[in-house]
Amino acid sequence: MYSNPFTPVFGSEPPFLGGREKLIGDVLKGLEHGPGDPNRVTIFTGPRGSGKTVLLQRITAEAQSRGWIGVHASAMSGMLEQLIDQVGRQARDFLSVKPTSKLTEISIAGIGVAREILPQAQKGWRIRMEEHLDELAEQNVGLLFSIDEVKATVKELEEFVSVFQFFIMQKRNVALVMAGLPGNVLQTFSLDSISFLRRAFLRKLDPISLPEVQAVLRDTIEMTGRSIERPALKSAAEQTGGLPFMIQLIGYHSFNQSNKETITTSDVKNGILDAKRDMESMILEATLAELSEVEQRFLIAMAQDEKVSKVADLKTRLNASDQYVGNYRRRLITLGIIAPAGRGKLTFAMPLLRDLLLERLEE
Repeated sequence: MYSNPFTPVFGSEPPFLGGREKLIGDVLKGLEHGPGDPNRVTIFTGPRGSGKTVLLQRITAEAQSRGWIGVHASAMSGMLEQLIDQVGRQARDFLSVKPTSKLTEISIAGIGVAREILPQAQKGWRIRMEEHLDELAEQNVGLLFSIDEVKATVKELEEFVSVFQFFIMQKRNVALVMAGLPGNVLQTFSLDSISFLRRAFLRKLDPISLPEVQAVLRDTIEMTGRSIERPALKSAAEQTGGLPFMIQLIGYHSFNQSNKETITTSDVKNGILDAKRDMESMILEATLAELSEVEQRFLIAMAQDEKVSKVADLKTRLNASDQYVGNYRRRLITLGIIAPAGRGKLTFAMPLLRDLLLERLEE
């Protein structure tokens, strides 16, 4: 019985990560070059399934292997305490032991415990983090912050970025990698209180090339002792659309079709059907639910074309002005749902989205 090596689970790092080597390498070079290198503040954007979380995890792991402390949190309430707690745990060999509370009372009958919060725990987040950074600096240890699911509505994210800007001004040995959906990242840029982020390196997670997708699928399968027919490999790679999540999803379902040594074209054909069903329920439905009726109508107009849509044709189908089409074109590109395909042309950036829209039209 072969154990399935594919990981179509959000945040679960696959055995092979294709097409992201340069992005990872740029950040790691920034860590080597020292404070002031622009790669030390990098933001990744991409649609759901583009591998943002896994990329942050890989960068953090690589930094840790180089002697850095790497801490991670999602942009949400409580993220500041999560980050400082992680620094305390991961850097405990470099930091002074400073308890944040002491036992003051025990109630045996009530099985209760009373604690007094010590003064150092009542200090502001910035002061506590600066104290940690001072001790890390004495031992030449850097600190990498990794923030996922960036959203403009998270107040603690504003506070974090404002403080981090001071760390940069102080030439602290720190770095920051962040990731989020394109629209959420742009909304965050609009916040005047953290305009510092507008000067960060913004890196779009484009689809992985077909040869790299084939290499990921083949290497992942062969690590188990199995193989895949060449036509089956080509078919599987083409259907992923270069989206990392689809690579794992199609690989997973194709692998599960049989327990024979070689994965066949028939296995991949059935695996693609299963992957399509999961892609729709796990990603595409959620993406469409966040769009307005007008935005969905724009996509439906595009779905009438097999691969590439001409902007001129869309204006005719929608009976809309240049400005109208231009506005929604820009917004949907910003969200990572469609992409330019040459002068005056557009295509879907998310695999299988066109198929789902056409199915809805037939219902």
